[in-house]
Amino acid sequence: MNSDAKKKAPAAGGDERIARGLLGMAALTERVARPVLGRQGQAAAQVFGRWPEIVGPSLAAVSAPEKVQRARGNGGGATLYLRVSSGAAAAMIQPQTPQILQRVNAYLGPGAVKHIKVTQGPLSLIPRRPAPRASVPLNDADIAAAEETLTQVGSEPVRHALARLGARLKARR
Repeated sequence: MNSDAKKKAPAAGGDERIARGLLGMAALTERVARPVLGRQGQAAAQVFGRWPEIVGPSLAAVSAPEKVQRARGNGGGATLYLRVSSGAAAAMIQPQTPQILQRVNAYLGPGAVKHIKVTQGPLSLIPRRPAPRASVPLNDADIAAAEETLTQVGSEPVRHALARLGARLKARR
């Protein structure tokens, strides 16, 4: 076999990086995400990742999106399948489906989702982002003490911002 043919042909394992050069990040993430998201695509990933932001913390605590299924053909939009934690949560969410639909479409674009189907069952075991901690009020004495240690910083606004940051970090301990 010719040595040039060996260089051009990909390895038996199919290492595409050697055959095509380096791959872009989008190609790699698509390969990882496709088995997880299936044919649901980018819209599902956005809805899954930003669910608490889209519907608010109270609804996100009792519900989770399962999948976004596109309608067959060119016609209608997709159907969002929601899982709720209990029958009481289902009863609470069912009348709010028009508002949820409006919020999801405001996030994804007009007409992206046409229907919502609600099912009851245990929510996913995927850990959710913790709620941000409440901000501790800053003490003027702590800010002044931190500013005294920052005498080498020449800019007054930068020194004040660093002092506030230091005082906030100290208050968290």
